Amino acid sequence: MTMYINGTGCISHQNTIDVDNFFENGQITRQPLLLAKEPDYKNYVPANMLRRMSHIIKMGVAAAKISLQQAEIENVDAIITGTGLGCFEDTDKFLKSIIENNEQLLTPTSFIQSTHNTVAGQIALLIKCHNYNFTYTQQGLSFESALIDTTMFLNENKNSNVLVGGLDEAIQPYFNLLVKAGHIKKQEGIITDIEKNQTKGFCLGEGASFFVLSNQKNKNTKAQIKGIKTFTSIKGVDDLQNKLTAFLQKINLSIGDVNLVLSGNSGDVEDDKLLNESNKQFFPKTNIAYFKNLCGEYFTASAFALWLASVIIEKQKIPKALTQKKSDKQELKNILIINQYHNTEYSFMCVSSC
Repeated sequence: MTMYINGTGCISHQNTIDVDNFFENGQITRQPLLLAKEPDYKNYVPANMLRRMSHIIKMGVAAAKISLQQAEIENVDAIITGTGLGCFEDTDKFLKSIIENNEQLLTPTSFIQSTHNTVAGQIALLIKCHNYNFTYTQQGLSFESALIDTTMFLNENKNSNVLVGGLDEAIQPYFNLLVKAGHIKKQEGIITDIEKNQTKGFCLGEGASFFVLSNQKNKNTKAQIKGIKTFTSIKGVDDLQNKLTAFLQKINLSIGDVNLVLSGNSGDVEDDKLLNESNKQFFPKTNIAYFKNLCGEYFTASAFALWLASVIIEKQKIPKALTQKKSDKQELKNILIINQYHNTEYSFMCVSSC
């Protein structure tokens, strides 16, 4: 079923609030930890609520409010979110307080705000939405799971609007653990062209991207999502190509119909090997761009890719900051997002013009 994108909101390592600029001066930051550039939250959240909100809640609520403003609506029929780690900062605080207070006299605030569905709950309270509210935690497929649920909801509920988002935060203790485990790229191994990386590890990112999706097109519609598919096991290049061919056939497209591929290369030489080989064989004449050199790698980075694809479709322009395989000019009708997380979880999304 086709889903229309009627509003978007994104907070990331880049200045994604100002879509008029749209990465004209965007820089590929050479650092292993890509923290979000946060806006003035008082423009989106009442000041008396801000002081009780953690970092990820602020990002999520603000991104959701921006998307609702773009869609020119105040409430929705459902709120569906995806997150890999949820409110990790509050979880960390609560666990530390258990140790520091010898498991006694613990404040419940951090525990209450540490659950994965806290952001969706805060959004519902803010906009007074008493409808369907669900949060998915499926590691690298968390956001895709939320989108699949959105598809089913819109299929069953005509003339509906769904607020769907993907968000994760990067905190220092988590970053330190990833460094010790050898997952973070060393400073000397970071280069601008993510597809040319020949070292292990990735750059950790964070962000929140929200969308108002509907089964009805209107004057605010930016693009449409024609299809989504997820996989938890890929056996090789042939298997990936067969699955991709079947996906495109199901949404009545061919390889020649794809104008741009947004490839989810993380910069890890091992994790990207299958994706690089597949892109080379399957899309020899198609523009290929990369998005994790802008936002970093995290569980719901595909939400950033969807935001990026929708803006590219709307503006009919590929940002200069994205690495491209070709530079020929053509109408951008269909953008294919191929994401991978640790070379174990793969997803396809097709974003098209209306």
